[in-house]
Amino acid sequence: MFRGDNSHSLSYEQQSKFILDRITNVEKHFGELCVGFGDYTRKTARLRDMGDELAKIFKEYANNELVNKSLSTGLDNLSLTLTAIEEYRNCAVQRLEAKVIGELCQYENICKHAREELKHTMSVREKEMARKKILDKARERQPFNRQQVTYAESELLKASAEMSRTAKGLSELTEFFEKRKLQQLKGLLTDFVMVEMTFHSRAVELLTVAYQQIGDINDKADLENFKRKLKSPEKPVSTGISARSSSLASLMYPQMSPQKDDDSSSLGKMRSPDKNMKARSSSIAALMNHSTSKDEDTVSETEDSEDESSTEESESK
Repeated sequence: MFRGDNSHSLSYEQQSKFILDRITNVEKHFGELCVGFGDYTRKTARLRDMGDELAKIFKEYANNELVNKSLSTGLDNLSLTLTAIEEYRNCAVQRLEAKVIGELCQYENICKHAREELKHTMSVREKEMARKKILDKARERQPFNRQQVTYAESELLKASAEMSRTAKGLSELTEFFEKRKLQQLKGLLTDFVMVEMTFHSRAVELLTVAYQQIGDINDKADLENFKRKLKSPEKPVSTGISARSSSLASLMYPQMSPQKDDDSSSLGKMRSPDKNMKARSSSIAALMNHSTSKDEDTVSETEDSEDESSTEESESK
């Protein structure tokens, strides 16, 4: 890189400046990318936490709703579905930390090492130029002192040989640096898009289930049940909740455990992935197994309530 035999070759100073500019450019923009992806991931983690809180609110409302049975069931199922969505969002957070932010953070040391190599090459170049000046002075002042001229020539040859080795090494290092930058940037951008695509595709599936669960809320039946309870409020009210949708279970279980990346970098304001995932998995299992044996009781109870309502209407007539 630093050796050119034709007149169009760049000078050492121009080549060094070009390499230094490339290193500085990568360091600057990769640092900005790292900060940007870090902010994006922290925002996603906060959205995940807010979704968890909203799922808890749905769950608490479902547990306390004792009259509107289909509403209670719908809220309980919606809580489970929203929890599953946030489970996938948590996986996305972890993968962004490991595959995107972790890779970008490495470039601080990579750029530092490349700058040190360039600095070493320039020092070797300066040493070669100093030896050349000594030789020129020896030839000018003492042209007949062969011993001193020969010694200066040998020192210049040594400095030139060292410069050649150093320049070749820097040329290879710079080319590797540029190639690695291109490949890794392309790879981490691909990983970012794939993480987002995976999360949103799963989220659309679960949101479709949530839409169906909301549609299953029978407001007319709940209103009739309210009227019946209003006439005889002393009767006990069952708190049974119907079983969860089988389609929801089939969507949730295959992707319940997120991938573990060894090189993931932690962000201060995010939850610990391992502890968080254990708590999430146990909570999902508890929600999935809750009240699954109460389908027939709820259906029979609904039929009894409808019969009782029709009997009371006939008696009142």
